[in-house]
Amino acid sequence: MPQHLAVSTTQLRSLADTFGEAQIVALPSRVVLDLATRNYDTQGHLHRDSALASLSLETAIKLRDLLSEAITAAAGMPEVQPGLWSDATHADFARRRGRRAT
Repeated sequence: MPQHLAVSTTQLRSLADTFGEAQIVALPSRVVLDLATRNYDTQGHLHRDSALASLSLETAIKLRDLLSEAITAAAGMPEVQPGLWSDATHADFARRRGRRAT
C-alpha cells in the first residue's frame, strides 16, 4: 500500500498519494484548496491537472459536511469492484508502463 505523505504547519495542510496532492491553506476568513492530480489515459500517458479554490469559511464548512456525509456513505457500501479505482491498481498500471505513479 502506498504511503501517504503529510505535511502540516500552522496554516498549511498537505496530503500526497498516487492520485496527486491536496493542499489546504488557512487564511483569515478563507480556506484555499489546491488540488494537483495525476491520471493515466487509456493509452497509458500520464496527465496532470490542477485546480485552485478560495473558499469562504461558510463554504468550507459546507464542503467539510459534504465530505463527512460521503465518507459515512462510502464506509457502508459493499465493494462491488474493489480494485477498479484503488491506489494499487493505479500504481500497478504505472509500473507496467515503466512510469512512476507518484
